[in-house]
Amino acid sequence: MAHTITVRPARQEDLEEIWSMVGRAVAHMNALGNLQWGEDYPTRAFYAGDIQRGELYAALVDGTLAGVACINANESPEYDPLPWTTRRPAAVIHRMAIDPVFQRMGVGSALFAFAQDWAKARGISAMRIDTYTQNDRMQALIRKMGYTKVGEIHLHGRPLTYPCFEKAL
Repeated sequence: MAHTITVRPARQEDLEEIWSMVGRAVAHMNALGNLQWGEDYPTRAFYAGDIQRGELYAALVDGTLAGVACINANESPEYDPLPWTTRRPAAVIHRMAIDPVFQRMGVGSALFAFAQDWAKARGISAMRIDTYTQNDRMQALIRKMGYTKVGEIHLHGRPLTYPCFEKAL
């Protein structure tokens, strides 16, 4: 059965449902051996701030919340020394989480496509993203969406690295 995936700005009234969904996504990631996210990051306050700034987008499958991503042009300072081939500003995807029930249904791809359209609409010609070295599923999605690895950084006091990727639009 074909499902309809739509992406819209997240709203303040979505926060509790988003936070509950993020909790399920984190538990699923941890069960797969990916310890990228824990109690310290991301927090409910990160998502609340993303909503307040108008930077959080919700993906819905047949009208049900299935995933979120923060989309803006704010790069981590740790990105600075990397050998990027694209120019700034670049749009960056942060804190993407997909409900485990909706994984492998195209929700992540829909959020990436939305982010790329978001960037183009603002005259931004490059995309950038990082993920944890243990997050094999996200790295596979990033590569599937046409991104190229440019290097690795350290973030959030984690011992392992965060591969960083870019895509020219």
